[in-house]
Amino acid sequence: RHADIQMMSFTGSTRAGTAVTQDAAPSVKRVTLELGGKSPNLIFADCDLETRVTQSVAECMFNTGQSCDAPTRLLVERSCYDEVVEIAQRAAEQTRVDDPELEGDHLGPLFDQIQFDRVQAMIQVGIDEKARLVAGGLGRPEGLTTGWFVRPTIFADVTNDMRIAREEIFGPVLAIIPFEDEADAIAIANDTPYGLAAYLQTGDSERAARVSRKLRAGAVHINGGAYEYGSPFGGYKASGNGREGGEMGLDDFLETKMIHGLSAD
Repeated sequence: RHADIQMMSFTGSTRAGTAVTQDAAPSVKRVTLELGGKSPNLIFADCDLETRVTQSVAECMFNTGQSCDAPTRLLVERSCYDEVVEIAQRAAEQTRVDDPELEGDHLGPLFDQIQFDRVQAMIQVGIDEKARLVAGGLGRPEGLTTGWFVRPTIFADVTNDMRIAREEIFGPVLAIIPFEDEADAIAIANDTPYGLAAYLQTGDSERAARVSRKLRAGAVHINGGAYEYGSPFGGYKASGNGREGGEMGLDDFLETKMIHGLSAD
């Protein structure tokens, strides 16, 4: 709100970003926002299912699910749905959760009790919505009695109107949703308030290009394609506006000025 502040750049939740925008509105400040997401991950039957699904689960659980662009909606072609659920279940059950001070590849806790309680509440929502719990669930992992540790959790047979498919959970919770064909997959992927990222697993390069163009997201990752540092990062819809990184990220901090009538000599 301070008159000397000309611009606000904010990274956080969509709720907090809305509040920042409202506070900046009376003084017409420029605002750029990098907010939440509920990113879809499209699994087509023609990809290497074992590799791509296992990696997809790891990407969802990365940083204990505390990533705004985490692929938390796994959209799966009906013809390979049962196999994908089995692979995902196995990957989640093999995911180790332990003290972050210990060496090794494992997940740590959530960042505080408030977030722990929120994630537990959303897991209960998934149970109440009659989604099929195939891994994880309520409570801490076995052997951990204190700390904000969460069991890597997967729900199958989710429909896209369920809260666990529409709300950002910000924890290690994956929702698996079946689709019938390419058009159905795109429709489900785009049926979200968010648009930060999307993920696509397919062995068909033409399909990869075709589908990625139709996904309403600021970044599309194909077959495990990683984020390129220095490239612009940001989303559509409730995921924010503006970009971070690259020349586009700098452009948001610049203003255009035209000077007329200055003599060349």
